[in-house]
Amino acid sequence: MFDKNVRVSRKAIMLTPANYCPICGALMKNFIRGYYICSDCKYMMSTEKAGGGAEVVGVDVVRNENFTRICTIIKDKFQENKSILDVGCSRGLFLQVASEAGFSVAGIDPDAEVIKEMRSKGYHVLDGFFPESEELKDRVFDVIIFNDSLEHIPDLKEIISGIERHLCKDGIIIVNIPTSDGMMYVISLFLDKIGIHTMYDRMWQKGFASPHMHYFNRKNLQAYFLKNGFEEKHNEKLKYYTINGLWRRIICKSSLFVSVITWVIMVILYPLFLIKSDCFVSIFARGKKS
Repeated sequence: MFDKNVRVSRKAIMLTPANYCPICGALMKNFIRGYYICSDCKYMMSTEKAGGGAEVVGVDVVRNENFTRICTIIKDKFQENKSILDVGCSRGLFLQVASEAGFSVAGIDPDAEVIKEMRSKGYHVLDGFFPESEELKDRVFDVIIFNDSLEHIPDLKEIISGIERHLCKDGIIIVNIPTSDGMMYVISLFLDKIGIHTMYDRMWQKGFASPHMHYFNRKNLQAYFLKNGFEEKHNEKLKYYTINGLWRRIICKSSLFVSVITWVIMVILYPLFLIKSDCFVSIFARGKKS
Protein backbone atom coordinates (compact mmCIF):
# COMPACT_ATOMS: atom_id res chain seq x y z
CA MET A 1 0.00 0.00 0.00
CA PHE A 2 1.09 3.54 -0.70
CA ASP A 3 3.00 5.24 2.14
CA LYS A 4 0.73 7.97 3.56
CA ASN A 5 3.80 9.92 4.73
CA VAL A 6 4.96 10.26 1.13
CA ARG A 7 1.54 11.62 0.21
CA VAL A 8 1.75 14.28 2.90
CA SER A 9 5.26 15.28 1.82
CA ARG A 10 4.09 15.81 -1.77
CA LYS A 11 1.38 18.16 -0.58
CA ALA A 12 3.97 20.20 1.32
CA ILE A 13 6.18 20.80 -1.72
CA MET A 14 6.54 24.40 -2.86
CA LEU A 15 8.65 25.19 -5.88
CA THR A 16 11.49 27.57 -5.11
CA PRO A 17 12.39 29.83 -8.04
CA ALA A 18 15.73 28.85 -9.53
CA ASN A 19 17.97 31.37 -11.24
CA TYR A 20 17.78 29.51 -14.54
CA CYS A 21 15.02 27.84 -16.54
CA PRO A 22 14.93 24.03 -16.16
CA ILE A 23 14.05 23.74 -19.84
CA CYS A 24 16.31 26.09 -21.79
CA GLY A 25 18.72 27.43 -19.14
CA ALA A 26 17.80 31.10 -19.63
CA LEU A 27 17.22 33.45 -16.70
CA MET A 28 14.02 33.05 -14.68
CA LYS A 29 12.46 36.28 -13.47
CA ASN A 30 9.62 37.32 -11.17
CA PHE A 31 6.63 37.81 -13.46
CA ILE A 32 3.54 38.48 -11.34
CA ARG A 33 2.85 37.94 -7.61
CA GLY A 34 4.68 34.67 -7.05
CA TYR A 35 4.63 33.49 -10.66
CA TYR A 36 7.98 33.23 -12.44
CA ILE A 37 8.73 33.20 -16.16
CA CYS A 38 11.71 32.23 -18.31
CA SER A 39 13.09 35.24 -20.19
CA ASP A 40 13.59 33.11 -23.29
CA CYS A 41 11.24 30.12 -23.76
CA LYS A 42 8.45 31.61 -21.57
CA TYR A 43 8.05 28.54 -19.39
CA MET A 44 6.32 29.62 -16.15
CA MET A 45 6.17 28.27 -12.61
CA SER A 46 4.22 29.02 -9.45
CA THR A 47 5.34 29.13 -5.83
CA GLU A 48 2.05 27.68 -4.57
CA LYS A 49 2.20 24.43 -2.58
CA ALA A 50 1.61 21.26 -4.59
CA GLY A 51 -1.22 18.95 -3.59
CA GLY A 52 -3.71 16.36 -4.72
CA GLY A 53 -7.43 16.41 -5.43
CA ALA A 54 -9.89 17.71 -8.01
CA GLU A 55 -12.24 20.63 -7.32
CA VAL A 56 -13.19 21.73 -10.84
CA VAL A 57 -16.70 20.66 -11.89
CA GLY A 58 -18.71 21.08 -15.10
CA VAL A 59 -15.91 19.77 -17.33
CA ASP A 60 -17.16 16.26 -18.12
CA VAL A 61 -18.74 17.22 -21.46
CA VAL A 62 -15.63 18.85 -22.91
CA ARG A 63 -13.33 16.22 -21.44
CA ASN A 64 -15.44 13.44 -22.89
CA GLU A 65 -15.07 15.04 -26.35
CA ASN A 66 -11.32 15.51 -25.88
CA PHE A 67 -10.75 12.01 -24.50
CA THR A 68 -12.69 10.47 -27.38
CA ARG A 69 -10.53 12.42 -29.81
CA ILE A 70 -7.32 11.28 -28.08
CA CYS A 71 -8.39 7.63 -28.27
CA THR A 72 -9.11 8.09 -31.97
CA ILE A 73 -5.61 9.53 -32.50
CA ILE A 74 -4.03 6.55 -30.75
CA LYS A 75 -6.00 4.11 -32.91
CA ASP A 76 -5.24 5.98 -36.14
CA LYS A 77 -1.56 6.77 -35.60
CA PHE A 78 -0.25 4.43 -32.89
CA GLN A 79 -2.18 1.20 -33.38
CA GLU A 80 0.42 -0.97 -31.64
CA ASN A 81 0.00 0.85 -28.32
CA LYS A 82 -2.72 -0.88 -26.30
CA SER A 83 -2.00 -0.56 -22.56
CA ILE A 84 -2.48 2.90 -21.00
CA LEU A 85 -1.66 4.51 -17.66
CA ASP A 86 -3.78 7.57 -16.87
CA VAL A 87 -1.82 9.74 -14.43
CA GLY A 88 -4.17 11.54 -12.04
CA CYS A 89 -7.24 9.64 -13.22
CA SER A 90 -9.63 11.34 -10.75
CA ARG A 91 -13.15 9.93 -11.09
CA GLY A 92 -12.34 7.83 -14.11
CA LEU A 93 -13.81 9.60 -17.15
CA PHE A 94 -10.79 8.76 -19.31
CA LEU A 95 -10.76 5.21 -17.91
CA GLN A 96 -14.34 4.84 -19.11
CA VAL A 97 -13.76 6.35 -22.56
CA ALA A 98 -10.55 4.39 -23.16
CA SER A 99 -12.07 1.11 -21.94
CA GLU A 100 -15.05 1.55 -24.26
CA ALA A 101 -12.58 2.21 -27.09
CA GLY A 102 -10.97 -1.18 -26.47
CA PHE A 103 -7.83 -0.23 -24.56
CA SER A 104 -6.40 -1.89 -21.47
CA VAL A 105 -6.27 1.10 -19.14
CA ALA A 106 -5.19 1.67 -15.55
CA GLY A 107 -5.31 4.84 -13.51
CA ILE A 108 -3.24 6.24 -10.67
CA ASP A 109 -4.52 8.75 -8.12
CA PRO A 110 -3.70 9.80 -4.52
CA ASP A 111 -7.33 10.32 -3.42
CA ALA A 112 -8.48 7.38 -1.27
CA GLU A 113 -12.18 8.08 -1.90
CA VAL A 114 -11.62 8.21 -5.67
CA ILE A 115 -9.70 4.94 -5.59
CA LYS A 116 -12.43 3.19 -3.62
CA GLU A 117 -15.14 4.50 -5.95
CA MET A 118 -13.27 3.58 -9.13
CA ARG A 119 -12.37 0.10 -7.90
CA SER A 120 -16.01 -0.52 -6.95
CA LYS A 121 -16.89 0.19 -10.59
CA GLY A 122 -14.37 -2.37 -11.78
CA TYR A 123 -11.58 -0.02 -12.88
CA HIS A 124 -7.93 -0.79 -12.18
CA VAL A 125 -6.65 2.18 -10.15
CA LEU A 126 -3.28 2.37 -8.40
CA ASP A 127 -2.92 4.20 -5.10
CA GLY A 128 -0.51 7.14 -4.90
CA PHE A 129 1.28 9.87 -6.77
CA PHE A 130 3.13 9.31 -10.04
CA PRO A 131 5.84 8.07 -10.11
CA GLU A 132 6.68 7.11 -6.51
CA SER A 133 3.67 4.87 -5.80
CA GLU A 134 4.73 1.42 -4.60
CA GLU A 135 1.83 -0.07 -6.55
CA LEU A 136 3.41 1.23 -9.77
CA LYS A 137 6.75 -0.50 -9.14
CA ASP A 138 8.14 -2.54 -12.09
CA ARG A 139 5.05 -1.93 -14.23
CA VAL A 140 5.37 -0.65 -17.82
CA PHE A 141 2.79 0.66 -20.27
CA ASP A 142 2.51 1.35 -23.99
CA VAL A 143 1.03 4.77 -23.27
CA ILE A 144 1.44 7.12 -20.31
CA ILE A 145 -1.10 9.93 -20.50
CA PHE A 146 -1.28 13.14 -18.49
CA ASN A 147 -4.81 14.53 -18.76
CA ASP A 148 -4.61 17.95 -17.09
CA SER A 149 -2.17 16.50 -14.57
CA LEU A 150 1.41 17.14 -15.69
CA GLU A 151 1.13 20.82 -14.77
CA HIS A 152 0.29 19.80 -11.17
CA ILE A 153 3.41 17.66 -10.58
CA PRO A 154 6.09 19.90 -9.02
CA ASP A 155 9.32 18.11 -9.96
CA LEU A 156 10.03 18.11 -13.71
CA LYS A 157 12.95 15.71 -13.29
CA GLU A 158 10.70 13.32 -11.37
CA ILE A 159 8.24 13.28 -14.28
CA ILE A 160 10.90 12.24 -16.77
CA SER A 161 12.37 9.69 -14.36
CA GLY A 162 8.97 8.10 -13.93
CA ILE A 163 8.32 8.02 -17.66
CA GLU A 164 11.67 6.34 -18.33
CA ARG A 165 10.90 3.64 -15.75
CA HIS A 166 7.33 2.92 -16.70
CA LEU A 167 7.09 3.50 -20.48
CA CYS A 168 7.64 0.60 -22.87
CA LYS A 169 10.56 0.89 -25.28
CA ASP A 170 8.33 1.83 -28.22
CA GLY A 171 5.68 3.54 -26.11
CA ILE A 172 4.28 7.06 -26.32
CA ILE A 173 3.63 9.91 -23.90
CA ILE A 174 0.44 11.92 -24.30
CA VAL A 175 0.14 15.32 -22.66
CA ASN A 176 -3.26 17.01 -22.62
CA ILE A 177 -2.58 20.38 -21.04
CA PRO A 178 -3.61 24.06 -20.81
CA THR A 179 -1.45 26.52 -22.73
CA SER A 180 -0.19 30.02 -22.02
CA ASP A 181 -0.84 30.84 -25.70
CA GLY A 182 -4.62 30.52 -25.35
CA MET A 183 -7.30 33.21 -25.57
CA MET A 184 -8.44 32.87 -21.96
CA TYR A 185 -4.89 33.12 -20.70
CA VAL A 186 -4.29 36.29 -22.75
CA ILE A 187 -7.49 37.90 -21.44
CA SER A 188 -6.81 36.95 -17.82
CA LEU A 189 -3.26 38.31 -18.04
CA PHE A 190 -4.52 41.62 -19.44
CA LEU A 191 -7.04 41.91 -16.60
CA ASP A 192 -4.35 41.09 -14.06
CA LYS A 193 -2.16 43.90 -15.37
CA ILE A 194 -4.96 46.42 -14.81
CA GLY A 195 -5.53 45.22 -11.26
CA ILE A 196 -8.17 42.50 -11.67
CA HIS A 197 -6.34 39.43 -10.37
CA THR A 198 -9.11 36.87 -9.86
CA MET A 199 -9.19 35.37 -13.35
CA TYR A 200 -5.42 35.02 -13.68
CA ASP A 201 -5.17 33.32 -10.29
CA ARG A 202 -7.98 31.00 -11.38
CA MET A 203 -5.99 30.05 -14.50
CA TRP A 204 -3.32 28.78 -12.10
CA GLN A 205 -5.98 27.26 -9.81
CA LYS A 206 -4.54 29.26 -6.94
CA GLY A 207 -6.16 28.23 -3.67
CA PHE A 208 -7.29 24.88 -5.07
CA ALA A 209 -6.32 21.57 -3.46
CA SER A 210 -3.97 20.97 -6.40
CA PRO A 211 -2.84 24.24 -8.04
CA HIS A 212 -0.89 24.46 -11.28
CA MET A 213 2.84 24.34 -10.62
CA HIS A 214 3.81 25.00 -14.25
CA TYR A 215 2.42 26.67 -17.37
CA PHE A 216 3.68 25.52 -20.75
CA ASN A 217 3.01 26.35 -24.37
CA ARG A 218 3.53 23.97 -27.27
CA LYS A 219 7.09 25.13 -28.04
CA ASN A 220 8.53 24.94 -24.54
CA LEU A 221 6.72 21.67 -23.80
CA GLN A 222 8.29 20.25 -26.96
CA ALA A 223 11.69 21.60 -25.87
CA TYR A 224 11.26 20.03 -22.43
CA PHE A 225 10.71 16.57 -23.88
CA LEU A 226 13.32 16.98 -26.62
CA LYS A 227 15.93 17.86 -24.00
CA ASN A 228 15.12 14.60 -22.24
CA GLY A 229 15.27 12.37 -25.31
CA PHE A 230 11.72 12.43 -26.67
CA GLU A 231 10.47 13.60 -30.07
CA GLU A 232 7.05 15.10 -30.76
CA LYS A 233 5.01 12.88 -33.06
CA HIS A 234 1.69 14.68 -33.07
CA ASN A 235 0.14 17.92 -31.84
CA GLU A 236 -3.30 19.49 -32.13
CA LYS A 237 -5.55 21.85 -30.24
CA LEU A 238 -8.42 20.55 -28.11
CA LYS A 239 -11.52 22.28 -26.81
CA TYR A 240 -10.96 24.25 -23.62
CA TYR A 241 -14.62 24.37 -22.67
CA THR A 242 -18.18 23.91 -23.92
CA ILE A 243 -21.18 26.09 -23.12
CA ASN A 244 -22.84 23.06 -21.52
CA GLY A 245 -21.40 22.85 -18.02
CA LEU A 246 -19.62 26.22 -18.21
CA TRP A 247 -21.58 27.88 -15.39
CA ARG A 248 -20.88 25.06 -12.92
CA ARG A 249 -17.21 25.16 -13.86
CA ILE A 250 -16.94 28.89 -13.16
CA ILE A 251 -19.11 29.22 -10.05
CA CYS A 252 -17.45 26.32 -8.17
CA LYS A 253 -14.60 28.53 -6.91
CA SER A 254 -15.58 32.11 -7.82
CA SER A 255 -17.92 34.76 -6.40
CA LEU A 256 -21.31 35.27 -8.05
CA PHE A 257 -20.31 38.65 -9.54
CA VAL A 258 -17.07 37.35 -11.04
CA SER A 259 -18.83 34.22 -12.28
CA VAL A 260 -21.53 36.18 -14.11
CA ILE A 261 -18.99 38.46 -15.85
CA THR A 262 -16.76 35.53 -16.77
CA TRP A 263 -19.67 33.46 -18.09
CA VAL A 264 -20.93 36.30 -20.31
CA ILE A 265 -17.45 36.91 -21.75
CA MET A 266 -16.85 33.22 -22.43
CA VAL A 267 -20.23 32.73 -24.11
CA ILE A 268 -19.84 35.80 -26.34
CA LEU A 269 -16.27 34.94 -27.32
CA TYR A 270 -16.83 31.20 -27.64
CA PRO A 271 -16.05 31.10 -31.42
CA LEU A 272 -12.70 32.81 -30.78
CA PHE A 273 -11.86 30.33 -28.03
CA LEU A 274 -12.34 27.53 -30.55
CA ILE A 275 -9.80 29.19 -32.87
CA LYS A 276 -7.29 30.16 -30.17
CA SER A 277 -7.91 27.40 -27.66
CA ASP A 278 -6.38 27.26 -24.18
CA CYS A 279 -5.88 23.51 -24.43
CA PHE A 280 -3.79 21.23 -26.66
CA VAL A 281 -2.51 17.67 -26.83
CA SER A 282 1.05 16.63 -27.73
CA ILE A 283 2.30 13.09 -28.26
CA PHE A 284 5.95 12.11 -27.79
CA ALA A 285 8.07 9.02 -28.38
CA ARG A 286 11.68 8.22 -27.54
CA GLY A 287 14.28 9.84 -29.77
CA LYS A 288 17.77 11.20 -29.18
CA LYS A 289 18.73 13.33 -26.19
CA SER A 290 19.82 16.84 -27.09
